[in-house]
Amino acid sequence: MECKETDKVTIEEARKQQGMSRREVSEWLEIPYRTLTNWENGVRSCPHYIEKLIVEKILQGK
Repeated sequence: MECKETDKVTIEEARKQQGMSRREVSEWLEIPYRTLTNWENGVRSCPHYIEKLIVEKILQGK
């Protein structure tokens, strides 16, 4: 997958595309569940470069 494609995908979209729950992603990547929830709900913003890395990791799979 090219970098430009992952720029357009959110963490939530990548997670759902892979059929993963928030809990699974938070435990797998060791991100606090509340942090991931806040990012997906727009309560807090995930830094763009971090979001891009997370999306790439999710789309590559476990």
